[in-house]
Amino acid sequence: MTAFVMTPRLRIRRRRSSSRHGKLRTAREPIGLASLLTTFLFAVVLIVGPLILGAARLWIELPLLGVVALLLLVQGLRLTRNPPLGIVRWADAIDLAVVLFVLYAIVRWLTSPAAYFSRIEAMEVVAYAGVFFTCRYGMANRKHCMALLYGLVVLGVAETAFGYYLSCNPDWFPFGTTERLQLHYAPRWVGTYGSPNNYACLLVMATGAALALGCFSKLAWPVRIVLIYLAIMMIVGVVYSGSRGGWIALLAAIIALATMGIRNGTMRWWIPVTGAALLIAVSAFLFSFSPIAQERLNVAKTQVTAGELNSDMRVQLAADALRIAHDHLLWGTGPATFTFVHPHYQSSTFAFKAELTHDDYLNCLDDYGLVGFGLALFFVAVVTLKFFRPLAIDSRWQDRVLVATGFAAWMALVVHSLLDFNLHIPANALLLFALTGLALGRVRDEKAIHWSTFSLMPMGGWLGGTVMVLSLLFAVLVARTELGDRAYEQTLAREDVVPISDSIDGAEQALGYDSGNVQALVFLGDLYRYDASLQKEDERRLSDGLKALEAYQKALQANVLDDSVQAKMGMALDLMQKYPEASTHYQAAVAAQPYNGQFWFWLGNHDAKAGLTDQAEKAYAKSERCPFGGEGSAEAAEQLRALSGKDGEHPAVPANEIVAPNFAAPVSAH
Repeated sequence: MTAFVMTPRLRIRRRRSSSRHGKLRTAREPIGLASLLTTFLFAVVLIVGPLILGAARLWIELPLLGVVALLLLVQGLRLTRNPPLGIVRWADAIDLAVVLFVLYAIVRWLTSPAAYFSRIEAMEVVAYAGVFFTCRYGMANRKHCMALLYGLVVLGVAETAFGYYLSCNPDWFPFGTTERLQLHYAPRWVGTYGSPNNYACLLVMATGAALALGCFSKLAWPVRIVLIYLAIMMIVGVVYSGSRGGWIALLAAIIALATMGIRNGTMRWWIPVTGAALLIAVSAFLFSFSPIAQERLNVAKTQVTAGELNSDMRVQLAADALRIAHDHLLWGTGPATFTFVHPHYQSSTFAFKAELTHDDYLNCLDDYGLVGFGLALFFVAVVTLKFFRPLAIDSRWQDRVLVATGFAAWMALVVHSLLDFNLHIPANALLLFALTGLALGRVRDEKAIHWSTFSLMPMGGWLGGTVMVLSLLFAVLVARTELGDRAYEQTLAREDVVPISDSIDGAEQALGYDSGNVQALVFLGDLYRYDASLQKEDERRLSDGLKALEAYQKALQANVLDDSVQAKMGMALDLMQKYPEASTHYQAAVAAQPYNGQFWFWLGNHDAKAGLTDQAEKAYAKSERCPFGGEGSAEAAEQLRALSGKDGEHPAVPANEIVAPNFAAPVSAH
């Protein structure tokens, strides 16, 4: 009788469970062409970027932004075909923070004094937001999400192996002889990034994915053991990168995984705590055997014990960044303008030309002011709080893995950003926002309507249409920028092997695609100035000099913060023998950057050519005392003194008065 009663009940329970999961797969796990295409495009963006210099060069970054534009177009088509009618979809405070920051970044680009570089950063912000929203709302299929995580683990293992190989073969240049950063950082591991700090950041995120799969999944135990072993191998890569910020980020990721295990795991609290302690012990053991790690730790210890922290580059950059923020408190200096503004604030002992401060938070404060910084901090706060909400009611082990991976990456980058600029490395930023979006898509939504929620149901198909239109506009902007940059890069690469007239045509072609490409404008001015220096006839030299001056004037209008253009305008005027007018531009350059030895050197050349021997010697002396850029000034001063000692002769112009067009390398957007 008991068996007769229990059998139907078991059948009924099994049938309900099957029906419930069947409906869930239909609603939440689409396996159509659009879902597959979305996953493929994500794989391209998230894997290709790290494999090629972290996508921190425009020649690879802009094509990847084009892929993101296609990704957003696909999402618009998906929303148009399946609008959120009858589906409860809420936009919350996180989404609001993202949208507001994107709009603010676009406004600051349109009002920036360096519009070209600000445009590129605004496009990056749009791409990050698009990836975040797509991962949060458009990646419902768990299998596709897990495929991306497996790919991340494979990528991390490959990067670890490549980092070791490149450290043993530093004379191999996989991206051409112009990319030689591994020689600067050797013997530290840099992988395909060229930078150990950003390389370590990728490995930390990949390590988090491997540990999440090994600890939170229900895969076979042999597979999980292999995944944990691979995570330890990637930790070796983090150790040998010598990135102290990467080490701290690794610790933050391990603590985040333990926290997630306590909150959303299926075991008692002491198990994830013990696992985290063992993993930290293994990491410490690896540290003890690494000469690179020991050297880096000893350097830090020496700085602290000797009271020399103020001489550390990061500390000096932070102090300079705070002074910039003080003078541009509310709105900031504009996106991607730190590299131009910082020389106005750096001290006489800072011997580098910094493109970014080693702190994403301070960089955001300087570029976007308190308004943008406040939006960014609000986003960090609401995302962090969201991770502590329960998982979705029907969550499975895949959801726990995704949330754990996202939380580990999020905490690692939140901490690492205090010490470095990983959010200015497109590959790392895209990966972070993708993992965070995938994780937040598995966290339980708000059920009650309140100030932080907004229903998407009334928008219907208009939401998809809006996304499609915006993605097409974004694609046009990316294509325009990419075509102009490609023409410029190709012309710059072959300037030494083609006639100068061909290089001029190439620069003008780049400007035909993108008239705002300030790098091409400066390059065009360099070409005309160099051509003018070769002319024997005064009329032809004057004509080319005027063309150079016109190009420089346009470049200065496009980027009023670039002080080097002022000095180059002075060089063009020197060719036309307009010395008083040229002196004004040189003086403006050295006044803006008093510790730039290159500017003082150029001023000395100008004074020598104008016959102002005493002033030239003083300029050369100041150039020699500058912390950077003063190479050759001592030799020029000695030559000047030798020539000025001859009766009846004016000093000759030093050889470096006329420089080749590629003398001033384009300022990187990163």
